[in-house]
Amino acid sequence: MDKRKNVLFICVDEWPGYLFGHEGRSDVMTPTIDFLASEGIRMENAYSECPVCIPARRSLMTGLSPRHHGDRVYSDRMPMPDVPTMASVFHDAGYQTIAVGKLHVYPQRDRIGFDDVKLHEEGRHKKGMMQDDYERFLAHNGYSGLEMSHAMCNNNYLYRPWNLPEEMHPTNWTTREMCEMIIRKDPTRPAFWYLSYAAPHPPLVPPKDYIDLYDDVDISMPVCGEWTHNDPDTLPYGYVYYSNLYPIKTDKQKKMAKIGYYAGCTYIDHQIRLVIG
Repeated sequence: MDKRKNVLFICVDEWPGYLFGHEGRSDVMTPTIDFLASEGIRMENAYSECPVCIPARRSLMTGLSPRHHGDRVYSDRMPMPDVPTMASVFHDAGYQTIAVGKLHVYPQRDRIGFDDVKLHEEGRHKKGMMQDDYERFLAHNGYSGLEMSHAMCNNNYLYRPWNLPEEMHPTNWTTREMCEMIIRKDPTRPAFWYLSYAAPHPPLVPPKDYIDLYDDVDISMPVCGEWTHNDPDTLPYGYVYYSNLYPIKTDKQKKMAKIGYYAGCTYIDHQIRLVIG
């Protein structure tokens, strides 16, 4: 029997390293991750190779910088480079390799070295893929076509509570599918499990119970320098672009956006307990 340790790699989308309780934040609830941090090793100076989603994922899976894998700008129709991936290296070393959740590669059913993938692509359909595995799950349970019925956008910070039963939530589905994969592990080999949550990236649609957790929390407002009040014609292009892209101007709107986002973080934190358990 192979005595090597199993590896569980948990990935989230758009969750910066300072938004955890163990980093001194009293306004975001992350008790599970805080406990893991207290018992483990924290890489406090770890940074993503790229601040853009798809090239960052390419770097994560290949070990290459954007300069070498060729993507710096969200090239969502660029195949993965023909190099070993994290998954293929584990596979070649004798591990059973399983991914559940968001891969964001092209073509979308490319397993990039994993033995099996249960896929959640957040409504993206390219190269003939009609449904991802999360959408197929909804269809099999009577909710076909309702994955975006909450009407929130993948790239906006408006929020509302999740509108379907909780077991239909993509965070819940991703957790449950990974638990199933762990239960079904090949006992003769070690496993590499890649658990990839699409949240807390928008759409911000946490279950209402998690929004309610923040009812009495003192939510801080974003820190804005005096220069942000200058003549719009003198402001940096990026600042003006994103200010117009997200119609979040008032303190109430900013507080609502943070609550929706923080609630999604806490939901993931609690779901991780199920995977570890």
